[in-house]
Amino acid sequence: MKRVLAARPLAQCAGLLDRLRGEGWQAEHLPLMEIEPLPAALAALPARAARADTLFWVSPSAIDASWPALAGQDLAGKRLACVGAASAKRLAALSGQAVLHPIENSDSEALLALPELADVSGQNWLIVRGQGGRALLADTLARRGARIDIAEVYRRVAGAPDWAAFDAAPPDAVIITSGEMVEQLFRLAGPSRTGALQCLLYCVPHPRIAERLAAFGAARVVTTRADDAALVAGLKEWFRRHP
Repeated sequence: MKRVLAARPLAQCAGLLDRLRGEGWQAEHLPLMEIEPLPAALAALPARAARADTLFWVSPSAIDASWPALAGQDLAGKRLACVGAASAKRLAALSGQAVLHPIENSDSEALLALPELADVSGQNWLIVRGQGGRALLADTLARRGARIDIAEVYRRVAGAPDWAAFDAAPPDAVIITSGEMVEQLFRLAGPSRTGALQCLLYCVPHPRIAERLAAFGAARVVTTRADDAALVAGLKEWFRRHP
C-alpha cells in the first residue's frame, strides 16, 4: 500500500486525505505548519472591508482565518476575488456572491492578467493575507493606480511532525502546497534527514513550489493544477508509470 503524506494546514486537509484514501493509499497529515489567527487584525477587518471596493484573499488560509470576522458584514456591491477554483467555490458559498478568479492558473500573475484588472485606477483594494507573503499583487495594482490596504490576519506557526515515524517508514510521496512549507520541511527535519528528503517523490500545485524543492535538491517532483482532484490524479499517474 502506498503511503502519502499531505503537508497542508489541518483545517484544509480533510478532503484531500479522503481522496487519497479513496485510491486505496495510506494517507496521513504532515503537520509542518499551522495557522494562528491574529485577534487585533481580525477585530479591525470589518471596518477596513467597508472602505474597500474589492476584497482579495490570497489563499484558503486567508479565507478560513478572516471569514468569522466578516460573516455578518454586508459585502453586496463589493467585488470579491481570490486565486484558485477551490478557493473561489468556498468563498462563493460563504458570501453568496460571484467571485473573480483566474481559470487557467492559480497565482497572482494569472489574476493580474485578467482584463477586469487592466484598469484599477482609483479603486480601493483590501488584500487579506498572513504575515509576510509576496508583494507582487499589491505592487502591481498600486502601479496601475489602485489604493492598497493589506490586512495580515494570521501568522504561520511551526508544526511538530513525528520524525521517528517518518524515519521508521518513509512515505512513498509527499503532497506539499506552498513554498513556505518546503522551507519548513527541510528546516524541521534537520540536516540528518536532508538526503532522505531529497530522494522523496513530491506532488505540488505550482511550478514555483517545484523550483523551491529543486533548490533544496529534490529531484522527483510532479506538478499539477491546484485542486485536490488534480493532485491525486498526478500522483496516480506517476505511480502507474513507475510501479
